[in-house]
Amino acid sequence: MEDIHETVLLREAVEALVTDPDGVYVDGTFGRGGHSRALLEKLSAEGRLVAADKDPAAIAVANEVAQGDDRFAFYHGSFSCLSHQLRCMGIAAVDGVLLDLGVSSPQLDDGERGFSFLHDGPLDMRMDTSRGETAAQWLAAAAQEDIA
Repeated sequence: MEDIHETVLLREAVEALVTDPDGVYVDGTFGRGGHSRALLEKLSAEGRLVAADKDPAAIAVANEVAQGDDRFAFYHGSFSCLSHQLRCMGIAAVDGVLLDLGVSSPQLDDGERGFSFLHDGPLDMRMDTSRGETAAQWLAAAAQEDIA
């Protein structure tokens, strides 16, 4: 299945976010890299972009974006851990943060992810398929009061 995802309000989000082309920016929900690619186009050679995503499928895309671009760094994990990650990278402050929250069309289109209402598949529903219990595991162990 081909991953086709059109980033909504891409130009508007990037124009509003990048106020200093030499600044440090964060894309906390990298996904398929649409926002990150557009942000990198707006940044100067001195600008920097740190991106993160929980979805293991984002890693390969991030590796493509990172090819030969020292301005870009990727962190596989939740944006909730980014402040620690930024400190570890020696970054004390950022000029802007982008969070495109929710599931993306590739996640909805892939029945194996467990989010799809169009395709049959296992009841997974994890953003990071390498961690935590699946929705099916949770449902099997949950009390009726917790489900209702």
